[in-house]
Amino acid sequence: MSPVEKQILSLFDAGDVKAMDLLYDHYSDALYGVVLRKVGDEAAASDILQESFVKIWKRSKQYDSSKGRLFTWLVRIVKNRAIDHLRASNRKMEIQSELRVVSKENTTQAVNPMVEHDLNILLSKLDQNHRQLIEHSYILGYSHLEIAEKFDLPIGTVKTRIRKGMIELRSLFGNGR
Repeated sequence: MSPVEKQILSLFDAGDVKAMDLLYDHYSDALYGVVLRKVGDEAAASDILQESFVKIWKRSKQYDSSKGRLFTWLVRIVKNRAIDHLRASNRKMEIQSELRVVSKENTTQAVNPMVEHDLNILLSKLDQNHRQLIEHSYILGYSHLEIAEKFDLPIGTVKTRIRKGMIELRSLFGNGR
């Protein structure tokens, strides 16, 4: 074990954040290279490295030198974070692809023009916040989480606005008949 590794480990044991400075100074370039090769995107690699350092700090007391070198442990954390990022990115692309298919299916199905016209009239009477979210949820097929991400809203707000919009829509529908 190198003197730097010993110093980092003793700082880890003491809960001293100076350990992170040493880690960054001695290992960040190599770890960044590992992540960059894995994800192929410099911005994502920087984000992943930062997230990894946070994870390393939180798990610093879990490192066991009898199971391997410090660098090996660091690389494993960084690689796992990069893999998580790639999986999340792939899942987002799958969801977007599925949404395009669902959207095409929704637009190609025959809809009674009178029903569609009535629905559009009722939707136009809704508050814009409620209308947008209802359209994205029920017409375009977005999940609540996807809507929250798209409109940069908390998921609870999305659910509440959709619920209130549906209540308002039911009221309008009932009054129109």
